[in-house]
Amino acid sequence: MRSLRNAGSWALAGALVVASAAPAWSAKKPVDVDRPYWRTNLFKRVATDQKFLLTEWMPHEFKDPLFVCSLGAGLVIVIQSGTRETGAFDLYLENDIQNVSGSAATSTARVFTGLGEAVVVASVLGITYLSARRTQDDRLAEASSLAAESFLNAGIWVEVLKAATARVRPDNPDANRFFQYGASDNASFPSGHAMCAFSVASVFAGVYKDKKWVPWLSYGLATMIGASRLVVGRHYPGDVVVGAVLGASIGRGVVARNGEDTSRLKGTIVPVVGPEGRGVGVGWRHAWK
Repeated sequence: MRSLRNAGSWALAGALVVASAAPAWSAKKPVDVDRPYWRTNLFKRVATDQKFLLTEWMPHEFKDPLFVCSLGAGLVIVIQSGTRETGAFDLYLENDIQNVSGSAATSTARVFTGLGEAVVVASVLGITYLSARRTQDDRLAEASSLAAESFLNAGIWVEVLKAATARVRPDNPDANRFFQYGASDNASFPSGHAMCAFSVASVFAGVYKDKKWVPWLSYGLATMIGASRLVVGRHYPGDVVVGAVLGASIGRGVVARNGEDTSRLKGTIVPVVGPEGRGVGVGWRHAWK
């Protein structure tokens, strides 16, 4: 039943995302002599993106030390936790976050969690795209269309990874265990909120890479959405870190497929651990040169 609700939510989100029907390493993209890539059919782009992401983009990403280190750090947190509570670093960190989060932090986290819901994000992107087209702001329309594409791509990957890993969420009898296919509430890894938020943020950061405040705002909001999932007790830190890294990568891939040069985006998602190893989060490290 839960999987049906998730599928229905993504179907509604896809319907609300409205769009008209090479980086330095030369990504190939569909050619339309009449319209730019971002104005071609959204759902056809998403369908063809899957092969591009698997066969071209991800192999390219795995040659980037920053991507490998960021993803590796998140996976180390997850793998170290194992499938038992003994030595479950990820679970202990989540418990620490729960213990130190007061009512104000929880209330704020619920607001950001709400902002990261699929229907909310899809609605905002649809409205932004239509408004930009009406005012002939092609740059904003391009960013909104590509962000919608990236958002739907992330949604597909999230559902596949959640179904494959079946990690039980916190505050459940089998909390932290993987591959619990018959358990309830077993869609913890990775964080869908973090993955989708960073997939959208990286598109806006890529399209508006000449405006320094856009990456800060985009990634800052995405970070707050990801962190909110820890405070409300719906994910482990590893879920959020891996979701953020993969989401940002998908967004960069969509920007690359649109023909934008992503080589000057000097940054990466990194895990942030508090003093004495207590507390964990995710941040964006940006190099100005």
